[in-house]
Amino acid sequence: MQHLKHTLCLLIFFWQCIPSEAQQLPYQTQFRQLYAYINPASISSDYFLYEYNTTINASYRLQWAAQPQTPRTFYVGGEYIHNRNQNGAGFNLAGGAMLLRDRVGPLSLTGVSARIASLFAEDPYFGAFSVGFSFGMTQYRLLHDRIVWETLDDPTIPLNDISTTRPEIGAGVYYFKRIKRGRLSGDNFYAGASVPQLWAAHVSVESGGNSVPITRIPHFYVTSGWYHFFNEESFLEVGMWGKLAPGARPNVHLTGRFQPLRTFWVGAGFNPNGLVHLETGFNLPGFMAENGNLKIGYAFDYNISAFDLPLGSSHELHVSYLLDTR
Repeated sequence: MQHLKHTLCLLIFFWQCIPSEAQQLPYQTQFRQLYAYINPASISSDYFLYEYNTTINASYRLQWAAQPQTPRTFYVGGEYIHNRNQNGAGFNLAGGAMLLRDRVGPLSLTGVSARIASLFAEDPYFGAFSVGFSFGMTQYRLLHDRIVWETLDDPTIPLNDISTTRPEIGAGVYYFKRIKRGRLSGDNFYAGASVPQLWAAHVSVESGGNSVPITRIPHFYVTSGWYHFFNEESFLEVGMWGKLAPGARPNVHLTGRFQPLRTFWVGAGFNPNGLVHLETGFNLPGFMAENGNLKIGYAFDYNISAFDLPLGSSHELHVSYLLDTR
């Protein structure tokens, strides 16, 4: 059983050593597409760009593809923005739900949550300040059949998966604005701050009278970005996702995206830790509905730092279906 403790400690350390240096929540380079997961108060950029108020999205990330116990993250979610007061000052609502599954070797977590945000504005299409909260449950699981045991006849080896479930609450604030005057008229900018996990989770994986603690620590996120439009279909976007967790250095991922046509974009990003990413994607306006849009994005990541382990490349696929139901 002592071997189990050593194995779990190593895996927990490996789980934490994603590109954000000891930060435990899954890493995403197309973070603009997972806005609700990062900040429960945030609003889809496709809403203030094209007024799509209904979104269904999914993503899959294969990190460090060359490793046998590579991290794998799956996300699916949806949201609806309801303009409750289009003819005067008031507040509007945004709500949604999401599922996140992350696995590293025999360790996995599965989280299900819902979020609600209040948007304070006359018409949120032109800008709003919002406050949001998320509520959910996260299951931590140890997959017994994925562990290589040192002594196969050890009677304390678990015969089934070991799991425990904990509640989670997140909170955030967000602001976005469409500039109406001056040389930057028509441009959009946004900024937000959030804590996806307000409570620290102290989980013990127990079997045969032994236990190994897993501590989930609060993460603090900051996002910001700017859209500069050349015309109604073409724009340049720059964005930033900053992360901070106790025991880790501040971490920042910078990204840029250029959309020359309504149907196509390319982008690139950089993290000072040595991670670079390239991305491309497509829009299919009018797909399945006149006011609908199918959006598909792919990102390729690679670590160019000479001091990091040769863990290999990472791949991320994102698919969204957007709809204007107003």
